[in-house]
Amino acid sequence: MINQLVAIDTALFVFLNSKLTHPVLDSVMPFITHQENWYPVLIGLWLALIIWGGRRGRMAAVALVIAIALTDQISCSVIKPLVERVRPCNALSPTQCRLLVGRSSAWSFPSAHAANSFAMATVVSWRLGRFAPLFYIIAAAVAYSRVYVGVHYPLDALGGAVLGALLGHLSIRLVVVVWRRCERWWRIWNMDRK
Repeated sequence: MINQLVAIDTALFVFLNSKLTHPVLDSVMPFITHQENWYPVLIGLWLALIIWGGRRGRMAAVALVIAIALTDQISCSVIKPLVERVRPCNALSPTQCRLLVGRSSAWSFPSAHAANSFAMATVVSWRLGRFAPLFYIIAAAVAYSRVYVGVHYPLDALGGAVLGALLGHLSIRLVVVVWRRCERWWRIWNMDRK
């Protein structure tokens, strides 16, 4: 069963990476795939949540930090060393894998880029729900770009997306519970001082 799944995943990777290509995407996908290119957007969103987001926006800003820290550490420091899946750019021949970015020796499953992107989309959509489709389209583009540029298999991207969405929801729940308790303690403390 696992071998069949890996074979299907590899065949899908070869199709998406080597067959379903276009010169425009060859230029765009390396830009989309580099997280550093998204830092200004992420910082801008984070600041907007704090400044103009109200109480729920500030909660989302805190949840965003927690979610990205969790997704990054769990995907890179826990799951990848356990699974030890070799990246397609290191496992497949050059005829099966077009590598459009630098080669990495890190493990492949799950994609931390996809996990971080979907965690961000999940948390920010909680506060800015009307823009949720845009955030998830961006997250999906980042996840897909990892396959297109040759550094992850489709299941790596899908696994990262699921992990990111789950940890995004978990971070929101955690922040809501802690925030409400802190508010309750603050009210009680202020009442005791009167």
